Amino acid sequence: MRSCWRARKRITELLALLCFFGIASPATAQFNSGFEGTVNDPSGAAIPSAKITVINQATNVTKTTVSSESGTFRVSALEGGTYRITVESPGFNIWTQQDILLESNQTKTVYPVLSVRAQATTVEVKAAVAAVQTAKSDTSREIDERTIDDAPLLGRNIYTSIIQLAPGITGSGLPRGGALGSGSANNDSFEQEPAYAINAAGQRQESNEYQVDGTSVVSASRDGVVNLTPEPDFVQAIRVSGANFSASKGRYSGALVQVYTKPGTNELHGSLSEFHTDNAITGRTIFQTCPPGSTGCHAVPVFRRNEFGGSLGGPIIRNKLFVFGGLFILRSSNATTQVAAVETPQFAQWVKQNYPNGIASAFFTQAAPASAPTAGILTVSQLEGLTPGHYPTPANLPPDLPAAGTGFFPQSPTHNAYQWHVRGDYNFNGDRDRLFADWFNNYSDQLQTDPRSIYRVKVPNHGVFGKFDWVHTFSPT
Repeated sequence: MRSCWRARKRITELLALLCFFGIASPATAQFNSGFEGTVNDPSGAAIPSAKITVINQATNVTKTTVSSESGTFRVSALEGGTYRITVESPGFNIWTQQDILLESNQTKTVYPVLSVRAQATTVEVKAAVAAVQTAKSDTSREIDERTIDDAPLLGRNIYTSIIQLAPGITGSGLPRGGALGSGSANNDSFEQEPAYAINAAGQRQESNEYQVDGTSVVSASRDGVVNLTPEPDFVQAIRVSGANFSASKGRYSGALVQVYTKPGTNELHGSLSEFHTDNAITGRTIFQTCPPGSTGCHAVPVFRRNEFGGSLGGPIIRNKLFVFGGLFILRSSNATTQVAAVETPQFAQWVKQNYPNGIASAFFTQAAPASAPTAGILTVSQLEGLTPGHYPTPANLPPDLPAAGTGFFPQSPTHNAYQWHVRGDYNFNGDRDRLFADWFNNYSDQLQTDPRSIYRVKVPNHGVFGKFDWVHTFSPT
């Protein structure tokens, strides 16, 4: 009875996780790396039925298999990381190789050679495994965690600064629609509909695909537009493929950008960061000759940007249950002056007095400009002269009444946002079952600029991303 209750409890927990995340994807999407090779003796003869054990050195999670009759083996569905491989067979010394760096979406070949046992010994191989992978033919590069940490990321955006460094990739990597200047508040990790200027295989930017932990984050309605940009502190690696990637990733024919988030391990690890920039510490171009804060000449536009937060990961149950998560917050603003043609106070007052119940009177009352125009004032007759016969002459409208002019409207629009993320990995049932869950929550708002104060409103943007994987190994082979 107790075992039945435990089984029902486990099934209930799994169903709850499925309902919470709402998204299931193929098991090979996130854990798509592996090892392969052939077990030989010193004469080159194959050794069948050898036991191969692959251990993740950060989590001690283990996978085992046995070699085939021809000595070949393959261990798949692994995540990127550092591994130790042990090969053993009766009558032979144990062969061990450790500190093998396995990149994301990579199948690495190892070459175990087992010597005949004269006495019980272990042969430990210290040399590094060759980086060339023979199982796949593609033009790609993995950008690892250290490179991401050290790179001067523009706006702390993982896409804009480093993906164009991969072979076969061309373009600036900047958001599509033009390069961004100093003080741009939108080139960050919190935007949910950017597209980036990179090209591969002769294709347009609309042919690029972006994935996070194996799940596509390309907009369903606009190709090439990305709906999720993880914070750099959440990212373990980025693999950028320019051509010849797997057919399973062949929805698009341009670049394939795969982002892999950091997992929890047996050791506590995390980060705290504060990224600040403003116009006072921004380098000037050759045309910006004035010091910060100067007026009446070319200076760096006033802006402020603070992005702060942290991440933390570690074990809940050592060697089995791990968690990693974090939160980052953005507070930014810039100064801008909007130039627009608006009505004069004299014109608005005349309309209110003569047509108090009209639509124009209500508009001028509720949506008055933030300030009166100060340049290029035109009277009614001058406006009519600019477009003769275009509008009917209003009745009783004084021809010398100042009607419209050019106004200057200084504003300080804000751009605030946050992104939080949590990931869990659970290995159980003798490491034959692995659960993986991932969740992102993004929010941003931006104050719209307008000459009329009533239209200066915050535009919110909220998005979520969830993923759930359950991998079960039925047999080591």
